[in-house]
Amino acid sequence: MSKKIVFVGPSGAGKTTLRKLFFEGENSTKLLEYALEPTYGEESLILRLPGIKEDIGIFDLAGQENERWLSTDENSIFYGTKVIIVVIDISSSLEDILNFINRIIEIRNELTPETLIYVLLHKIDLVREKRIRDINAGINNAFRSEKLIKFLFTSLKKKYFTQTFSYFIEIMKSCLVDETSEEALMFNVIDESVKLIHLIDDEIVIPKETLHEKLNRPVKLINYLIKSLNLKGHLNIENTNNQELISLTEKGKNYFRAVLKSFSKASIEVLQSNLEKTIPPFIGAFIADKDGRTLMRFELFDDALEKFLITETLNDSNTVPVDLDLIPMFISALEKFSLELNIQDLSGFGLKGSNLGMHILTYDKFTVTFFMNPNVNIDPVINKIDNYFINLFDEYKSDFELSLNTGQIDGLFPLMKLGQKWLNNLNETYNSMIINLEIYDLENAQQLYIKIDDLFSRLDVNYSLTLERIKKLKVNLMKAILENDFEELKKIAHITRDLSSKFI
Repeated sequence: MSKKIVFVGPSGAGKTTLRKLFFEGENSTKLLEYALEPTYGEESLILRLPGIKEDIGIFDLAGQENERWLSTDENSIFYGTKVIIVVIDISSSLEDILNFINRIIEIRNELTPETLIYVLLHKIDLVREKRIRDINAGINNAFRSEKLIKFLFTSLKKKYFTQTFSYFIEIMKSCLVDETSEEALMFNVIDESVKLIHLIDDEIVIPKETLHEKLNRPVKLINYLIKSLNLKGHLNIENTNNQELISLTEKGKNYFRAVLKSFSKASIEVLQSNLEKTIPPFIGAFIADKDGRTLMRFELFDDALEKFLITETLNDSNTVPVDLDLIPMFISALEKFSLELNIQDLSGFGLKGSNLGMHILTYDKFTVTFFMNPNVNIDPVINKIDNYFINLFDEYKSDFELSLNTGQIDGLFPLMKLGQKWLNNLNETYNSMIINLEIYDLENAQQLYIKIDDLFSRLDVNYSLTLERIKKLKVNLMKAILENDFEELKKIAHITRDLSSKFI
């Protein structure tokens, strides 16, 4: 087998239900209606992905036997695991949640330190919003310094289903990423470099060995960053008592504090999304100069970015509110840092959260941060988007030059209405392509999955062959999404349409 995923968690948390739904094509309604028999020992299956020549082994560990998996030699089940999925009922006490996660982290760090951990705080439909906020605050405080771990809030109820579905796609894709690939390394350079600089600055002086331990990232990557920054004169490395001590030089302090230090983790991360929002494909864009100064901002409608990108549900007084105008500055910081390391530019670089996606387009004098639904398939329209900005900078060259030279942006205000009209046309074009099955994106695939699941729940048990066919269709849909197999997605959509007309 190529890759391995392990489900683990307390008994009754929902591990087997999630596994059966997303990897075996079972029906969500029936799984929620009827209690499953407890899992004994471990159950496993192989998910074959011929399109990308990968097999994924999925192991479901019985919650009643957690002492066996976590406290005996049988913890060897975790060896070679790419992703550990921890499923915990969110109604459990915070102490129990933290204790269980800590045990998994200890196992991971001891046996397979490069393994990703996804913690699913499950069954959020059964608790109040305040409970979700309290648990979120508790785990963030407890695991603030932990690496390679992500917390997700999930449920199989209709209100939350599509978000949970997208989380499983994310988990599967992370399982398939090869960290040795050049593409993955470039992403890690951008992503991890910011953490490395902040850590050195916070510690003032830090042993290289401690730096490796705290970042918990591949040795090759961290050594590359240290070497590159040292050559640029940003780091000072001293050998003392057989230890390499690392600190920022004055040049490094001035540069990184000015460019990066103003960006706290809270100010650049999108908080847990309001799952009831319907997000259009394309929302807006910032046009900034190379120092990250915003010259122009246009949106689908007034305040669209605030409406779709900033949560309204978390009112924690300790939470730093997201300032959208900081985002172009942050992108500029990343762009400058990538140049410092002599790596590829950020054009085409993307960032993704639970309720937004950002796509970066770089030009000679400008950087465009383009905001969109995180499930959008931007590839079929990226040339259209790129050409729009190329033509915009060319047609209104004098207006942009004046803004760059004087700092006055009043002359660009009329372009905002033009940008708004263009965004609406872009959304119409994109939605038309979806309707006509010319393209598929993750959101559309999610809706297709729900249609297939609904079809399953409507059929009588007498149609056993058709039910098995529908189960296989759901599994094939998951595979097609992971493989980016548009032709297979289109085929599944046509089959679903035919079955729906026949049985509903």
